Amino acid sequence: MAGGKETPRQKMIGMMYLVLTALLALNVSKEIIAAFITINDKLDNSGAIIDDKSQSNTIAFNQKRLALKEKDASLKTINLWQGKSEQLNRLTSSTVSFILENSNEMIKMAEGKDWIASTNEKGEIEQLKSLFDISNMDNYDIPTNLFIGGNPNKPNAKGNSIRDSIIAYRDNVCKLMANYSEGTNEWVFNPIIAKQDIEKALLTVNPKDTSAIKHIYSTLSIPETIKIKDAGEVKEKPWASAMFDHAPIVAAAALFTALKVDVLNGKSIASDFMLAKVDAPMFNFNKIEPLPFSRSNYVNLGDSLGLNVMIAAYDSTENNIIRYGIDEDTIPEKWITTNGKIKLKSDSPGYHIAKGQIGVKENNEVKYRNWRYAYTVGEPTGTISLPKLNVLYRGNKNEILGGGSGFTTYRLVAVDNVQIRNENGKQIAYPGRDRISKIKVIGVNSNGQESDLGTHEFRVENTPTPNLKLGSAEENRDAELSEITYATRITPYYGPGIPLNCNYRIVDYIIKIEGVPVSKKGDGPILSNEVKQYLRTARVGSTVTIQTTIMNTISNTTSRKNATYRIQ
Repeated sequence: MAGGKETPRQKMIGMMYLVLTALLALNVSKEIIAAFITINDKLDNSGAIIDDKSQSNTIAFNQKRLALKEKDASLKTINLWQGKSEQLNRLTSSTVSFILENSNEMIKMAEGKDWIASTNEKGEIEQLKSLFDISNMDNYDIPTNLFIGGNPNKPNAKGNSIRDSIIAYRDNVCKLMANYSEGTNEWVFNPIIAKQDIEKALLTVNPKDTSAIKHIYSTLSIPETIKIKDAGEVKEKPWASAMFDHAPIVAAAALFTALKVDVLNGKSIASDFMLAKVDAPMFNFNKIEPLPFSRSNYVNLGDSLGLNVMIAAYDSTENNIIRYGIDEDTIPEKWITTNGKIKLKSDSPGYHIAKGQIGVKENNEVKYRNWRYAYTVGEPTGTISLPKLNVLYRGNKNEILGGGSGFTTYRLVAVDNVQIRNENGKQIAYPGRDRISKIKVIGVNSNGQESDLGTHEFRVENTPTPNLKLGSAEENRDAELSEITYATRITPYYGPGIPLNCNYRIVDYIIKIEGVPVSKKGDGPILSNEVKQYLRTARVGSTVTIQTTIMNTISNTTSRKNATYRIQ
């Protein structure tokens, strides 16, 4: 299965394949059967190395794309060949999976369980388990019956489908490599013609590509029949019969691994061909690392933080030159030059900017690329809070203030059971009917960038019921006779223990003097002349009682409030 120029590894794989084919044609001992395990492992390891090489071409395509974008060059060619490379990857995965599916089915019939080690995200098989653990490794009935049937001269469809899958893969890979337009030329490869005469089929492909396509065609070609010796007589047998007739399970499994390696080798050759079709400068990379980053490295409990993970590729042997400045020094004339880490300024709180250029080597020429980094320095602060005293009162203008250390400004956001209004330059919170209200603090930088600084809970209580003054006489203390007889109004008020504005007014009232058979009524806080005359009948030692309806001017709710005054 070799042709054209081959690497030493490819030649070694070819020799191992020939040894494997020869052993399959012999009646072998258990020791030789066990040797197939070693051959299988070596083939598998070689396949992994070849596949790794092919995977590196994916990175190389991305490097070339980056270089073309940097030069504002056309992406038409790389779109064509990188797209073909992606088709090649999908075609290879499905073909390898088909080969290993057959091997797994054979082993499962002998062992009673799947022999799959790994699959890809599409569920396609990528790897089988080691043959070392197969207990029925010398069973040859299963491969013979499964892939040949009763007539070795006419293998069944299942056995023929294995060779057919490799041939189909070969033809599709050749078409991916050969079929494309170049200027006014339309290059094509016809597998039907190639089956009869490969040289004739190559007449319609780009002359620059004929050698590579001929190589891949030869590498992936499997003959329909194979000559074997039977009792000293040379006979031709169909490929499936020559491979599987009385072949022990481990030998047949090793053959499937060899076919898998052939497919991966074909992919590697075709991938190199496609990559070479894109003429673009390459950045010098020798190290690739994951680079996680986000807009912030701070998150509050219960909030979410977006994390991006990308690939950073760089040359670890290069000591890149960096030119930069911070804040007022970001103009190029004030830049500092270094080739190490940058020490960011943190001697003043707030928002800062560092920006500059880094020298990147492209095709042995250093070119400078702009970069910019913004960061915030917070000023350490300490606070003490009394969470049980965090209260918002219904029916009261609750003035609230916020703050965020290290931020230019802030804003408050109503989260639950509260409204926040801006009144005369102050932020006023009006809680709802539930027992808990929630308010969030958002820190805002000078560039408008916002950060969630946490959500605060407040207990919600009704505004306290006020006391009442009758004139200057205060509730719950002895009153002077003159305070009662000269009273002109009823006034709601809070004592010094309640630091709230008293947002209540008198709706109506009834006044009763102890020992006087009648009472007097009135509306509003101002006493009528009739009520004033009535109060002048009060005497020392008597008690004056007031029954009022009061209204909260914020919530517009009414309630009853009574008060008594003993005259001394």
